[in-house]
Amino acid sequence: MIDMLPLIKNTSAYKTVKADIKFHRLSHAYLILFKDKVYSEAVLRIFAKTVFCENDDPCGNCRACRLIDEGRFPDAKEFPENGNSIVKDDVLSLIEQSFLKPIEGDKKLFLLKNAESMNATAQNKILKTLEEPPSGVHIFMCATGEFNLLPTVRSRVKTLTIPEFSKDTLFDVMRPYYTDEEKLKAAIFCGDGTVGRSEALYGDEKTLATLSFTTDLMLNMKSSRNLPEFSKKLSDLKIDFGEFLTVFELTLRDLLCYNHGEKALVFNSEQSSRVLSAGGYNDGAIIYILDRISETRRMLAANVNAQMVSDKFLFSVLEGKHKWSK
Repeated sequence: MIDMLPLIKNTSAYKTVKADIKFHRLSHAYLILFKDKVYSEAVLRIFAKTVFCENDDPCGNCRACRLIDEGRFPDAKEFPENGNSIVKDDVLSLIEQSFLKPIEGDKKLFLLKNAESMNATAQNKILKTLEEPPSGVHIFMCATGEFNLLPTVRSRVKTLTIPEFSKDTLFDVMRPYYTDEEKLKAAIFCGDGTVGRSEALYGDEKTLATLSFTTDLMLNMKSSRNLPEFSKKLSDLKIDFGEFLTVFELTLRDLLCYNHGEKALVFNSEQSSRVLSAGGYNDGAIIYILDRISETRRMLAANVNAQMVSDKFLFSVLEGKHKWSK
C-alpha cells in the first residue's frame, strides 16, 4: 500500500493533532472525516504513530511505529475487531479495555475505523466514554462522513477534516508505485481526490477508454449528423454512463480553469488545450453543459430510459456549443 504520510502530514488535521501533542492538550476524542475508506486504517495508524513515536514525525522504523503498522502495539487498540462494521460488542470491549492501565507509557489509544457504520445502540453505548474517558485514554474515530453519527456523538468529539487531495499531489505520491503515467493520470483524473479510488481505477481499462471517448466527442462531434456515430460508440464501448458524466464534468471544470488562466489548477493541460483549440467551448457553453449534466443525473435517478437519456445529453452538448457560439 502507498505510504500516506507525505499526503497526511500537510493537512490541517495532522498539524492540529501534532500541536495538541506538543502543548499537552491531546483531546479525549477525535473524529477524523476522511472520504477514502480504503486508507482509513492507514490514516488512523499515522495518528497513533504521531502520538507514540519519539521523532517529530512518525519514523516508521522504531518499535512503536513498526508494531502500530502491524496492528500489534499494546497501547493502540483497533476496532472493529471483526468485520468492517463497529457493533455493540466492539464498544463493550473498548469500554472494558479503557479501564486497563497503559502498558508502555501514560497513554492508551483506541482507533475506530468506519465509525459511520456504528448503529444507534453502539453509539449510545460509547457516549459516556467519549465524554469522560479514564485518564490517559484517547479515542480516534475515522468516518467517511458525519451524517450517520448521532448529534450526541458529534458533540463529544473534536472533529477534523482531511480534504480531497489535489490531482498533482496524488500524481507525485503515486508515481513511484505506478509506472504507466498515462493510465495513472487517467485514474487520478477520475479518482475523486482519493488514493483508494485512483488505485482501483488504475487497473480498469475502461477508465482510459472513458477519458479517450470524452476527448474524441468534444473534438469531433460537430453537428447533429455525428450524433448516431457517437451514440453507437458510447454503446459499443460499454462505458458506464454515470462514470462518463463524471469524466465529462471534470473535463469541463478543467476547461473553465484553463479559460481563466488558472493553469496551475488544470490537471490535463494537453487535453484542455486541444479541446479549446477546436473551438466551441467558451464559458457559456461549459456552464450550460454542466447544468445539463446535473439534469441528466436527475433523470437517471428517476429511472428514465437510459438510451433516451444518453442521446438527449449528447444533443445537449451540441446545443450548448451552438447556442453560445452566437
